[in-house]
Amino acid sequence: MAEKKLFRFGRKSAMSKPYQRSVRAEKLKDETNLPPWYIRGIKAGSKEEYWVSIVLTEIEEETGWSWEYQVPVYGGRTRAGGNVIDFLVHTPGMWTILDPMGRYWHSGHKEDRYQMERVARRRKWRLIAWYTDETPTLEIMRSFLRRELSV
Repeated sequence: MAEKKLFRFGRKSAMSKPYQRSVRAEKLKDETNLPPWYIRGIKAGSKEEYWVSIVLTEIEEETGWSWEYQVPVYGGRTRAGGNVIDFLVHTPGMWTILDPMGRYWHSGHKEDRYQMERVARRRKWRLIAWYTDETPTLEIMRSFLRRELSV
């Protein structure tokens, strides 16, 4: 009687394909650009928010304008009708709300935009709102914010 061979999962399929290294070169990673990101001790909601904080820190050093992150208004998230401002920049004459929005998270963008416009109108602040896919790199974000804030 012939002896039966034992069946082993994955052994043959892994052995039948020759090992070949990837043609692409390994990308170098800058440790400062890896998550999690923190903005003034608060975990950032996205890489784009982190980029905004980098640019605002540069502007603060140049101009002396201060800024705040995650500012609750009208009760914040704990109260109906409340909201949280991502960035509040203390610009001369009129404070400015910066509202970077990712399209994935802000699918009801008309409601989100309306809520921020209402806050800006009530407080008599300026609102700069944009979709973050319009500023895909730190350099583009830097030039966009400098243009919008007139720095």
